[in-house]
Formats: sequence, C-alpha cells, structure tokens
Amino acid sequence: MRHRVPAHVALFFVCIVFSHLSNAQFRASLRGTVTDPQGAAVPGANVTLINTDTNQTMVSTSDPNGIYQFNALPPAPYRLTAEAQGFKKKVLDHVQIIPEQPNALDLQLELGEATETITVSGTTQALDTETATVSGTISSNQIQHMPSFNRDVFQLAQLAPGVFGDASQTKGGGAFELPGNQGPGGTASGSGGIFQTENGPQIQNAGGQYETNSITVDGISTTSAVWGGTTVITPSEDSVQDMKIVSNNYDAEYGRFSGAQIQVISKGGSNNLHGSAFFKASRPGLNAYQRWNGTGSNQPGTPAKRGLNRDESRFNQYGGSLGGPIWKNKIFAFFNYETSPLAAVTTVQNWYETTQFDSTAATPGSIAGKYLSFPGNAVAANAIVARRCLDVGLTDGVNCNTEPGGLDIGSPIKTGLGMQDLTYGGNPSQPGVGGGLDGVPDIAFFNTLNPTTTSQRQYNGRLDADITNRDRLTFTIYWVPISVTSYQGTNRPENFWHHEQVNNAYSLIWNHAFSPTLLNQARANAAGWRWNEVASNPQAPFGLPRDNIDTIGGVTLNNPNAAAATPQFFGANGPSNLNQWTYSWNDVLTKIIGRHRIKTGFEFTRLFYLNNAVYAARPTFTFHSVWDFANDAPYTETGTFLPSTGVPFAVRQDDRENLWGAFLQDDFKIRSDLTINLGLRWSYFGAFHSKENNLEC
Repeated sequence: MRHRVPAHVALFFVCIVFSHLSNAQFRASLRGTVTDPQGAAVPGANVTLINTDTNQTMVSTSDPNGIYQFNALPPAPYRLTAEAQGFKKKVLDHVQIIPEQPNALDLQLELGEATETITVSGTTQALDTETATVSGTISSNQIQHMPSFNRDVFQLAQLAPGVFGDASQTKGGGAFELPGNQGPGGTASGSGGIFQTENGPQIQNAGGQYETNSITVDGISTTSAVWGGTTVITPSEDSVQDMKIVSNNYDAEYGRFSGAQIQVISKGGSNNLHGSAFFKASRPGLNAYQRWNGTGSNQPGTPAKRGLNRDESRFNQYGGSLGGPIWKNKIFAFFNYETSPLAAVTTVQNWYETTQFDSTAATPGSIAGKYLSFPGNAVAANAIVARRCLDVGLTDGVNCNTEPGGLDIGSPIKTGLGMQDLTYGGNPSQPGVGGGLDGVPDIAFFNTLNPTTTSQRQYNGRLDADITNRDRLTFTIYWVPISVTSYQGTNRPENFWHHEQVNNAYSLIWNHAFSPTLLNQARANAAGWRWNEVASNPQAPFGLPRDNIDTIGGVTLNNPNAAAATPQFFGANGPSNLNQWTYSWNDVLTKIIGRHRIKTGFEFTRLFYLNNAVYAARPTFTFHSVWDFANDAPYTETGTFLPSTGVPFAVRQDDRENLWGAFLQDDFKIRSDLTINLGLRWSYFGAFHSKENNLEC
C-alpha cells in the first residue's frame, strides 16, 4: 500500500513556510552573574557560548547587574568563555545544561591580563536555581543502558522525582494499569512498545490519574485527541537525546493538562558523523520462570510450575541511526529507523463444519449458502482430531452419532428458509437435530495452522539549518506504518483480515533572535494516526452479516468431563474507519529587561477525530444450532440501526474542538541565588461538536 501525506497536511505546512512564522522547539536557557573575586558585578563582560556539536556561537554582554543570558538552547555540550577588561579570560570547556528549563551558572573572574586564560576542563553542571519546578531528566546514556520492555522510553518516566509508577509488568511483558485507569493503558505485550497506536505511560503525580499528563516530542503535542496522557508517537530509544518529566509547579507556559509534563527531545545532526546499530532477540528460552506460582507457592521449596509467569514472546527488533553534517556549521541531518517484523503460525484446534455439511446443508438462496460456498472455505479433512459424542456431552443415538469423519448431529430443516429448528430443546445439551440423524458427519474437531504476519516500522528524520546567525530552521518527522494480516484465530478464508495504519508527527521549526535580549519562538505541528479497514479489505464479504453459532453440548450430570463444541464464527470482526489529528500553533516572545526575563505567548490547538464505526452497520446474527444457521433463522440480531428506517448504519462523527491559551511569565532574578517566578495563564476550551451534528448518537 502506498502511503501519502493527506492534502490538508501538505497544505498546512506549505502555508506555514510562506507565512514566515518563527519557531524554537527548545525552552532551555542559561543565565548567570559575572562577578569579581569580591563578588561585585562585572558589567560589560563578553560571554560566549559555543555548541561544540555544531559550532553554533552565541554572544551575550553582561548588563549593569553583571547578568548574561542565552535562550533557546538545545541539550548539547557547550563551551562557555567569559572575557572582561582587567580580568583573566575564563573558559569552561564542557558545560552541561538541564534541557527544557532555565539554568543558572555564575562566573567569577580573576584579576589579571586578558591574555591569560584559566581553563576548566572537567564537566560543569548548570544549576537548577532559576525555577521552582519539581522535575527530572533521563539522559540518552541512561536510556541506552536501562531496561525497558519493547524499547519503550516512556517506561523510564517513573524514575523522575515527584511521580509514582510501580513498573509492574504482565506475563507477556506489557505494563499493568495503575488504579483508576480510564484510557488505553501502557505499553502492551507483542506489538506494543514504539509501535503502539496509543501509549499511556503509567505514571501519576500529585495523586492524579495518568490521563491528566501531557506528552510532547520536540515541542510537538503528541497527546491523543481522545485520551489525555496517551501519546500517538512512542519514539525509538536511539532517536531520543533526553526525556524530561516536570511533575509539579509548572510555568505559566504550560496549559491544557494538569498532570506531569513529559517532554522528549530528539537527537539531531552535528559536525561529526555519528550513528548506531542494534539487534535485540526476545526468546522464551532466555527468560526465567517466576519462582512464586500458584496456590502454596509462597512456601519455601515449592517448585516453579513450568510454563507459568514467563514471557513467552518470540520476536526480533533491529534498527540504526545516522547523523552528521550536510553543510558543515550550517545544515545538519539525523535519521533513525527501527523495525520489529513478526511472522507466526499458531496451531489451533477448533470445531468447524465438515465438507459434507458445506455441500448439502444450506438452503438455496440463503446467506449461509454464500458463506459455505466461499472460495477455499473447507478445512482439510486430514486435520481432523477424533472426538466422540460423549466428549461433547451429547448422547449417541439420541442427538448425536459418532462417525469416521466427525459427529452426525442431525440433518437440514425441510420447513423452508427462515424457519427455526423445532427440535431445539432450549439449552446446549439439547441442540436439536433438524430433520433427524442421517449418518452424515456435520461437525468435526480440526487441527489448523493459523498464520499472522505483522510489519511494523518507525522512521524518524530531522533537519536543522542555521540560515543566518539569527535564524535556525528545523523540520522533524515521525512516520510509523503498521500492517497486520491474519485470520482472526480461525481458518476461514472469509475471515481473512488485513489491517493497515499510519501514525505521524510533523513539526516545522524556526527560531529568530531580533536582538540579544529579544527572541521570538513559534511552532506549528501536527500529530495523529489513521486507518480505513474498509479500503484495506476489498476481499471481505462486508455485505453479509457476521454469524455466530451457540455452543453444542457441554458438561452434564452424567458427563462432568465433557467439553462443549463451539463452531467457529463466520465473517471477520470490524471494520472501522478512524482518523485523528492534533494541530497546534504556538508563539512565544522572550524579552530580557535587567533582572527580568519576561515571556509572553499564545497557542491554538485544534482537535480532529473521525469516528466512523463502519462495523456498526454490519449486523451480527446468532443461531441456536447449525441447522438454524443453515436455514437463516437467527434468534438474535445486534447492530446499529437508523431509527427512521430500521436499516443498519454506521454513526459517522467528524468531531472537532478548539483550544486557546495565552500566558505571561516573569522570572525575576533578585540576586544570584534567588529567582522569583511570577506567571498568569488564560485558557479556553471550546465546545466539543460533531460536523454531522449527531453527538446524541
């Protein structure tokens, strides 16, 4: 299938390019006071900050209070140099900042000639004294060396201060849900991790629920348009530079969500070519069994029960990244790829009708006849597993006969299409024999092989361009195509199913400095996912209802060891047509006035969600027995029906909501070790509405 960027998305970005918006994804800043040996302020000092990855150079002159300032800093290694008349030049060779927040680093100069240099070669960590927030940062080094199931970086968010998460996992490796969960939950076993459609990191702050958390990637709000605290993009570990979690005391810049603020910063290119490659194999044989299993296992010496509480998943993950310069000191690129293809064939034993039933049972012109004559419908006769009438709780000679090719449980009804089997006794142990036992096998227990093929990939690209010494343009993209092909646990060709979806996130970034004390930051982005299971399944018989047949036989007083026979359903589940997007526009202006760093800005978010439950227009029929099925005589029909006509229909809703926000923030540095944060925010949540005006449905 060819994936195309939707026209409205392409137009969105074209409009952004030609509207001269400016943007910076980075909220980090560095501020400090330049002093002499006695602690007095040194005005007019030249402070130079160099990003050693890209050689981007910024210069600030200390004001009359000795304060210097740098804004919009990416998480990168820096070299900081301070020079002033009458003082020795001071160089901090490796300065490390805390991403996405204000940082503090005071500089004390020594008296001497400007030709003399004092160099600090070790790592200098900027201090977290410019904000009152409670936060923690997970670095790329920690991400690479700490375990996370399916390489889901959000599982490490629980390590931040001020949040709670117990990291408990299911047998298959997926995340257990925290109490009070209302959304899709955390990463799932199997095809979860970075390929999950919606992933809700299981952390809480201040006693709230995870649905109140905010999740951004490179300043892009990747939070689901439907479920708060749930991201539609889970970035690959190799693409993440840092992940910061703010758990309390947010700046006024943050709005919409009251929970933890999870901020992911992706890797970018540099002047040095760098890359990575990995291969991960998950095998049951490499996993330990849980020592404590079942009743009495809390007693010392109880042996583990083999097969219980062990991750039985078998899959591979591999990928790599590459970053470097396209034009040294000017244009940088980074690309990351990860995939985890799955191809599995499971052996399943289920009850199906026999070839004799297929050829003789259905009433001419019936829906059942169309299913039973579907190309390739018959299950291979050599796969039959012997079963007796006694095994399913039926009685030989009364309502069942054990035959060489299966079980004879009656013959077709002769009373006409739509007429139910009058021999039905009202429960599974008396399923009815239609026209009576005839010595022909009707159902059998088959051993089948059911294949499932999954293709899941994640592409991440980033381009940074220093257009001028005042402008940086950045474009980032996450593209995650996924397809799954299966028979939904059956061996019926009419149940063949193909699911295709794409998760996307785009961001266009432009950073512009009007002057050393005036910076404009704006961003425009989109994130969402979509699938259309009608379009991806042209082979499916959607014109036919989904048919279920009740169980046959079961446990009785005379046969407590019997197991009921349940014929497999006809017609695959679904389909649905879903498409959700979050569009955001944001602009922030920062002005430095003496000891004040004043930030003001606005944002507009528009939520789109197409909820087209096409499956609702496909009724489900349920039958007491195979003879009622063959005669198109269900006892229940479920579905969604148009009240005015009684015709099955899907309740299509194109849901919309507009969100507005504006803020004013003043970080007032009273003294070198004391900063007061003052903020005011206004937010407006527009009415949730449907384009079809049918929310009542």
